[in-house]
Amino acid sequence: MRNKIKQYEILIKDPFVARHLPETYWFHNKSLLNMLNKHQVIYLKPNDNAGGNGVIRVKSLNNGTYQIAYEKTTKQVDTSNIGSVLRKIMIWPQKYIIQQGIDLATYKGRPFDMRIVLQKVLKTWRVTLTSAKVATVQDAVVTNVAKGAEDFPLQKILQEYDQKQEPLAAFREIIDLSHQIASILGNQQAIRIAGLDIALDKIGRVWFVESNERPECSRCKLVNDPISVKKYEEARNILKRSK
Repeated sequence: MRNKIKQYEILIKDPFVARHLPETYWFHNKSLLNMLNKHQVIYLKPNDNAGGNGVIRVKSLNNGTYQIAYEKTTKQVDTSNIGSVLRKIMIWPQKYIIQQGIDLATYKGRPFDMRIVLQKVLKTWRVTLTSAKVATVQDAVVTNVAKGAEDFPLQKILQEYDQKQEPLAAFREIIDLSHQIASILGNQQAIRIAGLDIALDKIGRVWFVESNERPECSRCKLVNDPISVKKYEEARNILKRSK
């Protein structure tokens, strides 16, 4: 399920998960101005796209203007024409959402988020693969592997990232949140696999970004230990036989 706003509407009803959701709305003029007034950084994302395609970052600057960044382009605009500039950049006829920006934790100065893959086997959600996706540059707009980010073993990044917190505590919180999200989405949708994008900010807060029911796992498998990869393959085979 790549419908970002639907995921948000389902998950916001759970008090535990709601604390980990960035503020999210459909894109329109009123929500744009409201979010620009509330947050220093916001993201515009196509509701149904994956791979970081079409994502736009808007950052408030000190001089009352905004920096718009997408792909490899940045431009500076003022409040009066920001809406028109954004509409020229957006991929139509895609519907866009606006999402609160997260001040992502960094590894060697580069932002990263995490991919947690869970599979539902015999009515139980199992975490089978994990990775940290580290962007190629310090000011990257997205951390998608499809846009050049590099997969690292999650435990390595949690032990070595720049804003180092307690790695075991962070890992437990990430896994607990992932299980809860997979369970909630699985109760609402006929999904058997979930690739969750989970973020960690610079003060150690864990955030849910989005879920993909058809996650690309080939690169992720390369940074997992053989036992985890075996769990993933066994679960995938069970799911194939159960269809």
